[in-house]
Amino acid sequence: MPPHVERVTLTGREWRAEQGATSTDIDALFAALPFQPPPEYVALLQLTNGGEGELALPPLWFQLFDVAFAIQLWRDQHYRTEYPNLFFFGGNGGLESIAFDMSQPAPWPIVMVDRVAGLESAKSIATNISDFLAALGVRSEDAA
Repeated sequence: MPPHVERVTLTGREWRAEQGATSTDIDALFAALPFQPPPEYVALLQLTNGGEGELALPPLWFQLFDVAFAIQLWRDQHYRTEYPNLFFFGGNGGLESIAFDMSQPAPWPIVMVDRVAGLESAKSIATNISDFLAALGVRSEDAA
């Protein structure tokens, strides 16, 4: 567990939350990853381990993967081969997936990837997790 966990709130935002991740879930995440995920991401999972809502960034809708599914994707050999520097933590419920781009220095940018089109389709949508979280649960027309 990181020594400092950022506070994340979705109060007043358009977000359908799931029950937050347990300490056991978070411990499993840290045990499964060879890197330390950003504290803001951990705080989001503690608040809502899954869920969905508006996103004031492309693809305009976001479904947060729960801890178990994020770990499953990280361990999947296809994903490790095709997307070696990406950690997928959500998507839009369709073809677009959202990931940390760990090929860049931390704080990692957030990218959107069309998994059918492959890695070449990766497009940066936020400079870091803090910028991404600022758009979470916000309609694009309300973000201006």
